[in-house]
Amino acid sequence: MNESTHLPPPLAPIRTHIEAGYPILYVLSWEEQRVETHLSLLAAALDPVRLFFTWTTTDGLSHGAQSTGTAQGDPLAALDFVLDYDAPAVFVLKDFHPFLSQRVDIVRRLRDCYQSLRQTQKTLIILAPKLVMPPELEKEITVLDYPLPDQGEIEEIVVAELKSFRPAATIETDRLRRDAIFRAFLGLTSDEVADIVRKIALRRDAMDVEALEDIIEEKRLLLRKSEILEFIPSPVHMKNVGGLANFKRWAEIRALGFTREARAFGLPVPKGVLITGISGCGKSLLIQALANLWHQPLLRLDMGRVFGGFAGTPEESLRRAILTVEAVAPAVLWIDEIEMGVSVFSDSIESGATSRIFASFLTWMQEKKAPVFIAATANDIDRLPPEFIRKGRFDEVFFVDLPRQQEREDIFRIHLETRGKAASQVSLEGLAKSADGYTGAEIEQAIITAMFEAFNLKRELEIADIYRAMGAMVPLSVTMKEQITKTKRWADNRAVRAS
Repeated sequence: MNESTHLPPPLAPIRTHIEAGYPILYVLSWEEQRVETHLSLLAAALDPVRLFFTWTTTDGLSHGAQSTGTAQGDPLAALDFVLDYDAPAVFVLKDFHPFLSQRVDIVRRLRDCYQSLRQTQKTLIILAPKLVMPPELEKEITVLDYPLPDQGEIEEIVVAELKSFRPAATIETDRLRRDAIFRAFLGLTSDEVADIVRKIALRRDAMDVEALEDIIEEKRLLLRKSEILEFIPSPVHMKNVGGLANFKRWAEIRALGFTREARAFGLPVPKGVLITGISGCGKSLLIQALANLWHQPLLRLDMGRVFGGFAGTPEESLRRAILTVEAVAPAVLWIDEIEMGVSVFSDSIESGATSRIFASFLTWMQEKKAPVFIAATANDIDRLPPEFIRKGRFDEVFFVDLPRQQEREDIFRIHLETRGKAASQVSLEGLAKSADGYTGAEIEQAIITAMFEAFNLKRELEIADIYRAMGAMVPLSVTMKEQITKTKRWADNRAVRAS
């Protein structure tokens, strides 16, 4: 076995499988050029050295930079070449996956290759961006995901691109901020990283923290192609959230958990948070502010679309969603009203398949390696199974109660000032006392209603307008008193108060 200290780390599992004699590998990656380059290095590092061939339907078989023209447009002939070749070699078939679902003879010949290559030093690698696996080949082909560039590789790409494209540009020198910039590129291909660096360099003289928004915007554009994940712009700042001081402090402390220093200290990457409580009290607002505070993209997963057949089978839809969110990590994955999504699992007719999907999702939540922070909200916590909310899947469970006096004052001030009204000219204390039992959403709606009335009368907003709007409203704490009481009782010894 040739020793090489310069092989890229993602090659380790592929090398292990090749040296163990696995005849056919299926490598999943969008980065065809990067993976091909890495595999050619691996072929040269093996003992004995393997010749390296690639095949495309347009060029046929190629060795090195030279196309032989063999098997051009003929996938079956390419497999015959692999079978007949009598020296150690690695064969990479690009975009071979469509033939696996279209041609029975290709499936048959791959089964022949599996048996024949087991006794040789030849390895067949299918390189494709998506998985197509006929049932006949499930036991013969080993599937491996090829990871996207890690932070170290990204740093090398960024430095090299700036040096060649704009040598005068500088890079953030503060270690924490510098790491935050490189982390923001995680989940992008090497080509995407290079493209974004050049795009930023056209407008900026430095790769600093202000470039983070540009990077996140590029990730948002990537997610427009997803059918079950939605990118949510998060312009909400923590200062726009009234009260909830305990959660705010927790969020600021956990932000440090994504740094290298946290890893060196022995801390794990934060896993997630479950926010439950009374509807309209700011749960969704907190998650948007959290993503903004951490400078991470916010993605919302729609469980209804996963099971609605909009993007294939539920299993494939969920798998693609997980791969997509991991591809843009670090990111915050928002599952709104998660109890509704869980009920989709439990109410599905296909109980066997559903239970497997649910178990797979729970396992991913527990064991995921990518820095994906799951932020879930729930209005009816009783609908969640105990195994879903236990420690290990969420770092903390917070309960958001009806706002207190000071919090109601903050909410009135924020909504008035957001709409260009001088809160200093209004008795916030009196309004807050009259709004006892009102949710933040109800306070906001009262202000909007009052402003419509004033606008209709062609005059400025008056405090009496707000009092009248509140007086005409029946708050949730009255209409759903029993359920709110039950929810508060549940939270007494099971959740941390967000306030």
